[in-house]
Amino acid sequence: MTTMDFFGHQERARRASKWLLVWFGLAVLGIVTCVYLAAAATLQIADRHGGGYWRADVFAVVAGGTMALIFLASTFKVAQLRSGGKKVAELLGGRPIDLQTKDEKERMFRNIVEEMAIASGTPVPAIYVLDDERAINAFAAGWSPADAVVAVTRGCLEQLDRDELQGVVAHEFSHVFHGDMRLNIRIMGVLFGIVCIATVGRILVRVVGRGGGGGNKKGGAAGLVLFGFALLIIGGIGVLFARLIQAAVSRQREFLADASAVQYTRNPRGIGMALAKIGGLGSKLKSPQTESASHMLFADGMSHFLGNSMATHPPIQQRVERILPGFTRNLAGADSMAAAAAATPAPRVAGGAAALVAAAAPAGATAATRGFANRVSGRAVVESAGDVSPAQVDAARALLDEIPLDLSAAAHDPLRARALVLALLLPRDAGERRELLGETMASDPELAHEATVARDALSHCGRHLHLPLLGLAIATLRTLRGPQIAELRQQARRLALADGVLSPFEFALLRMLERHLRLPDELPFRPQGRPDPLVQHGESIAVVLSALARVGAADDDEARASFARGTKALSAGVSIELLPRQRSLITDLDAAVTALHRVSPLGKRNLLLACAEVAGADGSLDVDEADLLRALAELWDCPIPLVLAPDGQPLRAAVTG
Repeated sequence: MTTMDFFGHQERARRASKWLLVWFGLAVLGIVTCVYLAAAATLQIADRHGGGYWRADVFAVVAGGTMALIFLASTFKVAQLRSGGKKVAELLGGRPIDLQTKDEKERMFRNIVEEMAIASGTPVPAIYVLDDERAINAFAAGWSPADAVVAVTRGCLEQLDRDELQGVVAHEFSHVFHGDMRLNIRIMGVLFGIVCIATVGRILVRVVGRGGGGGNKKGGAAGLVLFGFALLIIGGIGVLFARLIQAAVSRQREFLADASAVQYTRNPRGIGMALAKIGGLGSKLKSPQTESASHMLFADGMSHFLGNSMATHPPIQQRVERILPGFTRNLAGADSMAAAAAATPAPRVAGGAAALVAAAAPAGATAATRGFANRVSGRAVVESAGDVSPAQVDAARALLDEIPLDLSAAAHDPLRARALVLALLLPRDAGERRELLGETMASDPELAHEATVARDALSHCGRHLHLPLLGLAIATLRTLRGPQIAELRQQARRLALADGVLSPFEFALLRMLERHLRLPDELPFRPQGRPDPLVQHGESIAVVLSALARVGAADDDEARASFARGTKALSAGVSIELLPRQRSLITDLDAAVTALHRVSPLGKRNLLLACAEVAGADGSLDVDEADLLRALAELWDCPIPLVLAPDGQPLRAAVTG
């Protein structure tokens, strides 16, 4: 059976980046050759040089200038997109959805995104709507889940019901999980460099053509105008190369994302109907930036004069047929694709969309391993990465419904969200709380009061709601200004370290704040160059596994037993020992977690497997261990879905064997 391996897919995405460079190099070589031929012909027409069409000096100038122009243009575009998905959404005319929006469609979209984020273990992404686009389309963009954006067109909100919109959102979350977004942004940069040749040609035609002149000057100007027209034609060839690159990278990824959406929701009719409506109502966007971003859209956003051969997505009818078998048979007698989809019977468990789910799910995954069996399986934990089950989506919806209304409102209000984050770090004892707030927030009594109110409300909530509340609050806090973010991070660190002991949840909270609430001068961390083998980071691995082993361990013997179980899951060649308790400090853990981000995707799989084995060494997984494990996975861009107890409910206390 074919399996959908999250870590293998990330590794393939990394390799695809290498092939992207190869395709880019071939495109540049072809463009340089064409530009040189155009330059040589122009010189012959201008009668400035003899010696035929081959001139090494001219070739050197043309090749150097063309490659420099393409490289600088690509570098400029990537730098422009350094802020991640937000910039892509803005380029396409997107508007961030207001936190207090009264639009029912926008609120439904926000709720679906929050459900999927909590279920999948990813941060709640920023959400945008393209108000001027009436076609049905959507996209996810960003360098990593930490700066991801999920955006939909106004037509998507107006034309789709909740199930259909959930299918679209699940499709986009698949791109978030599997590392497709980073590759998509790199493609945008590469394409911008390739097509900029046409821009230079357009400038020459307009500027030189208007200049005129007489005699030799007139002949030179005519030559430059002809050269400009040649560059316009060559630019068209560049666009052809760009389309080929987009199509080569995007098509199979769309099939995988469709299959993932069916798997996550267990509702093939949702995404199937959404695609069918696109077949009837269209997905073409009006934005002038659509061309450069078409490969990251839910459905093709452009028309292609060469038909489907240059399309960045598989044909809509083919995608629908994979999800709703028999669709084409019903199409003949239906007025529209949507009507045909409505007439298509729901796929049986043995085939159709269920087969897509089976092909996408990890081998051996069952109802028990999708959550956690009575005895925690480290392998099941790790293989659940990027593999959200319908039970986890349902559990995430139940968690959101369980959150009290006042805390939910606080998580969506910038001032109260700051207080909520700080309240998560406050002690239960009212006296200790007042003393701590007096020391850390004496200059901001309003914030201290709101934190006290939020802490009182948290006292009536289960511990299992803390991490979901943190995720909702962080999404809101991204709207804060730089000084406010810096102050919040400092206040949170002072509260967490006030008692000299850092709990797993406190560590997770601090790292998530630093990762997702960046200051204006802080760029997202992106490992450069070739990923490191896991064996190169023995000291960092020892720090992380030692910290995990000592969480909840009664004594050194128990910690050593847990640590030993984790080391068995590591790659051959990694030799480490349990560190003394005093070494598992915030400074060591911070540095270790950052260093391990450089490990290859398959190395991260072994690393997370070791972490999961340590956390579940005693046959149980309590809320603290689950939170720390999920936080580590998210910090390494390997999100682990919501941890479920054997009864399919969110983990509330220890799961014992």
